[in-house]
Amino acid sequence: VTGVVMMLIGANSREVARAVDERIGEIGKTLPRGVSIDTYYNRTELVNKTIQTVAMNLAEGALLVIAVLILLLGNLRGGLIVASAIPLSMLIAFTGMTSAGLSGNLMSLGAIDFGLIVDGSVLMIENIVRKLSERNGGTKPRQEVLFEAGREVVRPIFFAVAIIIIVYLPILALTGVEGKMFRPMAVTVIFALAASLLLSLTLMPVLASFFLKGGGEEETRVVRWMKRIYRTVLERAIIWPKAPAA
Repeated sequence: VTGVVMMLIGANSREVARAVDERIGEIGKTLPRGVSIDTYYNRTELVNKTIQTVAMNLAEGALLVIAVLILLLGNLRGGLIVASAIPLSMLIAFTGMTSAGLSGNLMSLGAIDFGLIVDGSVLMIENIVRKLSERNGGTKPRQEVLFEAGREVVRPIFFAVAIIIIVYLPILALTGVEGKMFRPMAVTVIFALAASLLLSLTLMPVLASFFLKGGGEEETRVVRWMKRIYRTVLERAIIWPKAPAA
């Protein structure tokens, strides 16, 4: 005799699989001698592997973005300040998902782009570092310099993140199977982007005021190497304009 457990629409597959497994164990104790229930397919293993894949992708993505930030910014403290936006944005996004009753899955969490999350924070910290380097030897108060640096980039940061959020809004209008699949993804990304915008405009300047010191702004070796390659390619493109146009 073969039996199949049917999961109700909207149910959590992990919880259902765990509950079925527990119930089978209870039923097995009441069966007559020589009769047993053997599970030949259990979705728990699939769900656990999916969760491991999501966790690994999130961890690897975060570490890669942090490494690139520190490498390109050339400022360890600035890189770590920007990197702090990743776990904090994810924490706020998870809180929003919990409040909205959304479950984390491969579709919703896999769509989060850490590069987009730190975009506003990178712009804020980069401008603050530039302003502090220009302040060296000046008489302008440090807090005033930080305020001016933040005020200069508020508008571009806001509109850059707002445009990306607007792109995801039409997905919220999907219904049926498409809505079931893609609406949680869109909501999760919107939560993460909104959190990153809030952090870039509030927390980043505060952390910069505590941990960033004034100093000369120097380009890293990686940036200088990339500029050298770009300059060579640009000069050749100017000399032979027909080649890149083709």
